[in-house]
Amino acid sequence: MYKPKRKSLIIELSNRLCSILPVFFWLFLIFGFEEPIMAIVTICSALLHEMGHIGYIMIAKRINPDIRGVVSGFRIRSGGNLSYDEEIRTYLSGPAVNVLLFVLCSFLGLISEDLFFMAAFINLATALSNLLPIDGYDGYGAIMAMINKHELGDSAVRCLTYLSTALVFIFCIFSLYLLDRRGEGFWIFAVLFFSMLKCIKKSID
Repeated sequence: MYKPKRKSLIIELSNRLCSILPVFFWLFLIFGFEEPIMAIVTICSALLHEMGHIGYIMIAKRINPDIRGVVSGFRIRSGGNLSYDEEIRTYLSGPAVNVLLFVLCSFLGLISEDLFFMAAFINLATALSNLLPIDGYDGYGAIMAMINKHELGDSAVRCLTYLSTALVFIFCIFSLYLLDRRGEGFWIFAVLFFSMLKCIKKSID
């Protein structure tokens, strides 16, 4: 009797923790930079990324998507059925917006070098990081949709899950190294640490 109660308590606590993680994400994102302008550009980059997802869903399906907070910011749900191809394009639409902004800001950097080159770098970093095959990120969702589309089976899903978990732990350790060596990037560690908690929660469930 004791062990089931203890397990249910752990699950309940982890659920409550995960429900407030998006708040911590945005706080770390806002206050995790020494220069306020970098925080502003990063937040704008993240919001435009999400607008890319929302815009594609509204254009493709003519429906209003559901938006809810998750560990790394927000998760967009279509609010309707999407085909696997539409699902893949939905996941990739956010990074695509950041890539377009990277190209635009790189061009505008010829006019105002400091601000636009910084914005170009942040948008490129946003696009590449979101394409990582980590659970909750666009890359993971797009690959999962491809697995389902081609009916690759449970073994492919397990491989993707193992890869996702391994990457979270590797990047979390690497972010600790950056904190120790450079004394910056604690908000990156916070996001990765919360992702690691999510992996642990899924294994408990």
